[in-house]
Amino acid sequence: MELDQADLTLIQELQRDAAQRLEDLARKVQMAPSSVHERLRRLESSAILKRWTIEIDAARLGLGVLAYVGIRATRPCSEILPVIELIPAVEEAHSVAGELSLMLKIRVTTTAALLELIDRLRQIPGVEGTETTIVLKTQFDRPTSLPPGDAPRRSSRGAAQRSS
Repeated sequence: MELDQADLTLIQELQRDAAQRLEDLARKVQMAPSSVHERLRRLESSAILKRWTIEIDAARLGLGVLAYVGIRATRPCSEILPVIELIPAVEEAHSVAGELSLMLKIRVTTTAALLELIDRLRQIPGVEGTETTIVLKTQFDRPTSLPPGDAPRRSSRGAAQRSS
């Protein structure tokens, strides 16, 4: 799918605030609201826009401990991930290169809860060990940056995926 400047502008605007009205988005790209709506549907159907969501303040909900847990495994990730997916505190799971097999982003209420979760992870068959890094303060957290104006703007299901 070929992306033009209007598509990139719409994506940037939605990353900034996905609750904007179609009329406001249309004004920013100088198009009719119906055209913007069609572009958004096209971006969704091509899986460039994967989901519509909200951003919450996890600490205000009592989830004040953020940690990254690396897992060393003796079994394939495909055998370990189904068990990890059942743990709600695991927000992200990434297969990684190097000594670790997986990197997990975990959010819990307390360090005691983190310790309990790490113990649970170590009980999973094939998990050989873990390495934990606790986040003291998030300095910034931004959405995926879009390619610069002169970069290729093609997306294809067969192409390598960019990671965030």
